Amino acid sequence: MKISLTTPVLSSLDTFLKLIDELFAYEALPQKVEQTSAAVKQLLASPELGHAWFIEVEENGQTQIAGHLIVSYAFSLEHGGKVGLIDQFYLKPEWRQKGIGSALFPQVEQNVINDGIKALSLEVNIGNAGARTFYERQGFVPRRQFCMMTKTLVQSTVPLHVAS
Repeated sequence: MKISLTTPVLSSLDTFLKLIDELFAYEALPQKVEQTSAAVKQLLASPELGHAWFIEVEENGQTQIAGHLIVSYAFSLEHGGKVGLIDQFYLKPEWRQKGIGSALFPQVEQNVINDGIKALSLEVNIGNAGARTFYERQGFVPRRQFCMMTKTLVQSTVPLHVAS
């Protein structure tokens, strides 16, 4: 079995969005389809924002898309530069527990290192012991003293006053 990463293009957008829909359904996450589609298009058009990949598996002369992975980029003084956040990592159910993730992560890491990334972070459901164990085997360390928090931002009509 050969596992590789390929970058989606706009012509493969429907396939990519279908995988994202599957992830949202699997995780029981609410999704705004138009927002997701616009964000994926923006990511594919702007490599400085991060990277998206199809996870392809070649087996018995056949290549299939087994899932996808998205890393978004940010900047961190703590880590000394650009950092990546694994925003989504999804394998279709029939491809899980086959060693794909373990074979895949060195490729992902090398790709983001080549983009200047100094550290990778991710979120994992605290109750998903299998995923947590997998990520720890890949070298991810829980930061038990930290709690990731999120606030969804909405455009405001309040005028901004920024001193220059």
